[in-house]
Amino acid sequence: IATFNSVSLISRIRKQWLLNLLLKENVDIICLQETKLSSETHVNDMNFFFERYYHFFHSRAVGHSGGSGILIRKDRGFVIYPEWETDRNGRVCSVELIRYQESVKVISVHAPCDAADRKVFFTNLRQYLDSPVKTIIAGDFNCVLNTQDCSRNLQSDSSRSELGKILRDFDLVDAIDASQGSRPSYTHWQGCCHARLDRVYMSSELIRSVTAYQVSPVAFSDHAMVALRVGNVNKNTRKPFCWSSWKLNESLLDGEALCSQIKNTISEAAQIRDVDAVAWEEIKEKIKLLCYDHSKAKARKTLETKNALLQALQTLIAEENKTPGVFTDDIRACKAQLLGLMESEYRGAMVRSRLRALEKEEDPCKIFKTKERMRAQHNRIDSLQAGDQVLTEQKDIEEELVREFRELFTSKDEEVNRALNEWVNVLPKIPISIQKRMNKPITKSEIAKAIKELPSRKSPGVDGLGSAFYKKFADVLVPILCNVFADILRRDLLPPSMRQALTVLIPKKSTGSSVLTSDRLRPISLLTTDYKLLARILAKRLEMGLKFVVGDHQTYGFKGRSITSNVHTLRILSETAEATGISAAVLQIDLSKAFDRVSHAFLFKLLEACGVGKRIAKYVKLCYKDISTRLLVNGSVTKKISVQGSVRQGCPLSPILFSLYLEPVCRRIISDTRIQGVSLARNATKILAYADDVTVVAASRLEIVLAVQHFADFCEVSGAQMNHAKSTGAWLGNWDVKPQRFINIDWSSTLTNYLGVSLDPYSLSSGKGGVHLNSLRAKVQDWRGRNLSILNRAFVCNSVFFSTVWYAAQLVPCHASEIHKMHRFCATFIWNSSFERMRRTNIFLSQAKGGFGVANLEIKLKVQRFLFFRDQRNSVIVKSFVKLGGRLLAPWLVVTQEGATSAAVLRFYKEIAAAIKFFEARFSRQYLSKVKRKTLYWDTVDTVFPPPLYRSFLGTDVKSTVFKRLRSYPVRKAAIDFFISFHTEVLPVKTWQEKKGFFVPWNSNCVLCPTPETLQHVFLFCPNAELFWAELRCRLQVELYIDWRSAKLLEFGTGPDSKCLEVLALLGLHAIWKSRTDHLLVLEGGKPAWRHFEEGFTIASSLIAEVGNPEMAGWAELEARFKMPKTPRNRRR
Repeated sequence: IATFNSVSLISRIRKQWLLNLLLKENVDIICLQETKLSSETHVNDMNFFFERYYHFFHSRAVGHSGGSGILIRKDRGFVIYPEWETDRNGRVCSVELIRYQESVKVISVHAPCDAADRKVFFTNLRQYLDSPVKTIIAGDFNCVLNTQDCSRNLQSDSSRSELGKILRDFDLVDAIDASQGSRPSYTHWQGCCHARLDRVYMSSELIRSVTAYQVSPVAFSDHAMVALRVGNVNKNTRKPFCWSSWKLNESLLDGEALCSQIKNTISEAAQIRDVDAVAWEEIKEKIKLLCYDHSKAKARKTLETKNALLQALQTLIAEENKTPGVFTDDIRACKAQLLGLMESEYRGAMVRSRLRALEKEEDPCKIFKTKERMRAQHNRIDSLQAGDQVLTEQKDIEEELVREFRELFTSKDEEVNRALNEWVNVLPKIPISIQKRMNKPITKSEIAKAIKELPSRKSPGVDGLGSAFYKKFADVLVPILCNVFADILRRDLLPPSMRQALTVLIPKKSTGSSVLTSDRLRPISLLTTDYKLLARILAKRLEMGLKFVVGDHQTYGFKGRSITSNVHTLRILSETAEATGISAAVLQIDLSKAFDRVSHAFLFKLLEACGVGKRIAKYVKLCYKDISTRLLVNGSVTKKISVQGSVRQGCPLSPILFSLYLEPVCRRIISDTRIQGVSLARNATKILAYADDVTVVAASRLEIVLAVQHFADFCEVSGAQMNHAKSTGAWLGNWDVKPQRFINIDWSSTLTNYLGVSLDPYSLSSGKGGVHLNSLRAKVQDWRGRNLSILNRAFVCNSVFFSTVWYAAQLVPCHASEIHKMHRFCATFIWNSSFERMRRTNIFLSQAKGGFGVANLEIKLKVQRFLFFRDQRNSVIVKSFVKLGGRLLAPWLVVTQEGATSAAVLRFYKEIAAAIKFFEARFSRQYLSKVKRKTLYWDTVDTVFPPPLYRSFLGTDVKSTVFKRLRSYPVRKAAIDFFISFHTEVLPVKTWQEKKGFFVPWNSNCVLCPTPETLQHVFLFCPNAELFWAELRCRLQVELYIDWRSAKLLEFGTGPDSKCLEVLALLGLHAIWKSRTDHLLVLEGGKPAWRHFEEGFTIASSLIAEVGNPEMAGWAELEARFKMPKTPRNRRR
């Protein structure tokens, strides 16, 4: 396949030159640009000249466009669809063909020279690419995306970003990426500026089949011909199947036949004998084989169906070529079925890309292939630093990683000595009453609850059975698992599958180097779900007792303890040091590979010392007895590695066990009287911990030295290893000297980053570090190009964007400008536009009151600040209200302090005081003393924000469920988005455009009648609308008399057919708007409103038939009326 800008193909000699070139290079398909063929005569001459060798498809030259076309070789066995697509500007020609029993779409493009026109062109190009068929798009793009593709620096060009979005959204890859060796040269030469303008992009699945890529200069054009050879994918290159990496496709569980077979398999095994650990392993193997065979049969059936459709298409196309027009409808119907099969492939990519899908209305599309490819590329290890060497071969990388992790996981336990006993004896004992509760036998109710709480969409272990399997068959699995867990205790060993794990290596955040080292790889263990159920039950029981052992300084792994307590404590320390000048040293200690270096002997000794009980201690030891793992490196499974140390990241037991593991050193520092710490409340603050993020607070350099020595002693007996290079310190307040290097650790004068939050004086005084806008911009990349409805975009704002900024915003001051930027970011994301289509406050109202329910960060923060003050029980924070915020909070404090501190760094307390005043001005003190967070937030929203103007006809207190009902209607996303725009009155009718300041040519009257084009006119009073509603009532024989209120709220009584009328009204409104848009944009193939309604009605019927809906029982009768032939009207003579 090739692409070539021919400059002109009008003259016979140029046609001959092109034909000679194609035959010489043995080109099967070529995309042509600038053919200059503008008339019927030109096209006929071209067809006549090439008809012996090639089929010719064309898009005529119009104005500045030179025309484009595609030549396809006749004797190569291509089956070409009889219909091809072109644009009216002569810049796009698209042909679909069948190659190697696979449909492929070939698109020839010639982009405009002007950047603004080129951006519009790329935007319109999406309609040709929006298909599940694999695509090849080639031509002259008149711009480049990389600096290496141009002899000059890249100029400012808005079209480049639009082209990049197209490549991302439709999973297109530059074919040059498949070329070996050096990058081919430029394809266009003009003066002193050369560029690679002529390119070929193709779907990522086709890239593997590219075997050659070349650029050939041509004498009769200033462009080179770009050619590549595309063959069939060699199936022998695929990796061999491995049982340990098999995963159950959860969609198989939707089939009743398979579920029935699985239940029978489990029931039969349970009837023969009591299911113990051995029998459970056998049952799982049978289920795996059952699911595997069912999956293969389903895939084989799908492939047979696909091949049969392709064969039928080829036959129909051959017959259509003999008798044009006879089989056109049959070809379209067959093609539609084939496209439906292809779309299902992207649903698998949606799962593998690890992106959350919002409901079923987000159709799978090609962007999920892109996301899947990007995710695999991000986790891929192409090179590894091993000493002075850089390894690039897969085999060498695997061997090096196995060697390093085998050494890491090898037991370094020494004989338990006196020093170890001294460490474990510092721990308090668990109360006897709690110990007895912890050591009761595992019950069925515990297992059932654990299954219910299993998170969804998590990777399973070596058995491939995920949480969906256990939730689906929970009723039959609970008693079996109860027996299995009891049998494990009797056998003193876990079953084989529960002892094995797969370890995925996730690269940590980039540090600037492209070459990875093992230290920059985070090992995540993929464990079997039955093991995780046992571990979750044990973790809950351990938490019950260890909360009496592990102090409040450790906030990881315990319910009721929060990471926010640590950050607030350090914030108060920073504020105190800045405002009062006290000396405080903060040392953040980094433990190298903290979870992976945990000594099992030391950990088990701690469990015995604190008195967890024999049953729990034995269960925990079994979880680490004779366990092993295999590394998953670039999709390949390595040799087995014995795990004799570490607590595995991914195991539910790890958080609670690691907190216990660190507790001795924390207790040692707290009990050392030589370490005074800093007194922020009744007790001095000496140490804070969240998992392995350990922070020491000291008042002198000597205290820091002593704390580091305690950690050094702890490392000797526990297997831990302190990383001085990554540990950091901060000198806060007044010191005689602040060394930048102390005890081999780097120090600074401010606490710039603690647990992801900036606590330096500038951030605390200005509020600039409260809203992490950069994190927000990074998060939005996962949602670019997604086919989301407006309401789902609002959901993303709440569940993703708000949660991203909320963590830091609730802990430190926030500047108003940053909050408003966050609100604008959400508003433009919801409208998928660069500007906001309506008053911003409307999006924060509840859906019942006409809004989208988007969280308002400003009000959320006011609520948080108020409740933080009202309900605070932490002694350090309560003391800070008096000592630091006394001047601001005095009216609401029981005990005040004379001469309370005043400083710019105390902005957080100003926000608390402002929030209290804000609420007291609007609500009574009695209400504020008892109100809950959610109630206070929504009452405030209703009080502060006025009702939207587009609902003014309802009154201020009237609510509507129309937005809620929209989700249940059997219509496409486009219809739902249209209605939301219609309801909120942001559809671009002329009066709206004029009000917004857009240029409206001539006047704002309707194009059909001399009346201002308002929404009411377009949908109710325009002759086009009146005729449509009359025809709908006549054809379907329904009493659907629509007015402005019923149109805005979709309310048509409460009868049995009310929902059918609501859907009809929605489809009708959407059809009227689409018809008007077709007319205004002068679209090719524009349709009248009734044609659009027919399409929407057909889609609704198919969705109702597929899902079923009791509320739509009357739809069948409407469908029957709809299919009745239209009665011809009597003509006047």
